[in-house]
Amino acid sequence: MLFRYLLVNHIKTFALLLVVLIGILYAYMIGEVFLVFKNRNPEVAISYSLNFLPTAFFYSGAFVNALALLVALRRLFQRKIDLLIQSFGISPLRFFSFAIFFSLFLSIFNLFGSYWLYPQSQKRLFSIEKEYKKAKEIEKGIVRNLWLTQEKNGEKEFYNFELVDLSTGKVHGFYLLKVKDGSITQVATAETGEWHGEFLNFPEASLKDLSTGEEKLQKLTFEFIDLSQIGPLAEKPEHLSMRELFVLSLLGKGIGINYRQYAYELSKRTLTSFLPLFMSLIVGWVYIRWRSLKLGLFALVVSFSAHWFSINLIRSTIENTNLSLPLILLLYAPIPILSLKGLYDLSKGFRV
Repeated sequence: MLFRYLLVNHIKTFALLLVVLIGILYAYMIGEVFLVFKNRNPEVAISYSLNFLPTAFFYSGAFVNALALLVALRRLFQRKIDLLIQSFGISPLRFFSFAIFFSLFLSIFNLFGSYWLYPQSQKRLFSIEKEYKKAKEIEKGIVRNLWLTQEKNGEKEFYNFELVDLSTGKVHGFYLLKVKDGSITQVATAETGEWHGEFLNFPEASLKDLSTGEEKLQKLTFEFIDLSQIGPLAEKPEHLSMRELFVLSLLGKGIGINYRQYAYELSKRTLTSFLPLFMSLIVGWVYIRWRSLKLGLFALVVSFSAHWFSINLIRSTIENTNLSLPLILLLYAPIPILSLKGLYDLSKGFRV
């Protein structure tokens, strides 16, 4: 009964704060649509807003959840409910179990959303911005590390271009992966080529059939999308599903592509998905232990900022060093360690 009361109270607070925050973000977004978009069609604004919602939830949910936790705990403490609970011999961890349960649910929900929903929303947002924003016209210079995908007869093809000059159509560093039933069937690579209209031409390409092991050098020419379309259709790491990221990060090194950026995106999504749980444990522990709203707010801001500082530090280290990925991910270790410390103290018990 107590668990249900505390959980419902927390969910109501979370929902209210989330609506307020997303309302503020939507007001800014609608203003942006009408001020900087070339096309002010209501359909564009609706599509942009609908795809913005999952992304906003993913990146702000942890902060809102921790803030709602502070509001709910403060309300309970002001009513002396914590002292009543203590008088019945209920431990801090049991008292706090409602927040752990909801935060864990939120983290698992984010993890499932990260698999497909969130990347698809970001991809659509990117496409809308590239097509309609005045300040984001399709590039006239070069595009670096471009990934595109298409599916033919049940076989998915991944195309990677290290560099494409949109003004001349020159291509440098080409990789083609054909995947069927989760296995790579063919790999093609070429150093240089040309992209004119809907045709790609590589004078000398290396083709390897992984089913037979046969490898040969030959001219490679095929029809693809028009060069002018690659701006809004480009597949960035944040637009790929978790499964695609896992395949590329696991097999990328063996076929010569920059697999580290996909491993980074995979790690970023996983760590951000579990941020609600990390933050609730840290913020709740600090507030219950020291019974100070200022310290609770400080813990909220610091833990949220530390997450994104660590994520950006990991990205910078991956891009600028050759350190192993497991070693680089240790940069994030203080956050889960601190959350485990909070969980331990809550289970050990202290004056609530």
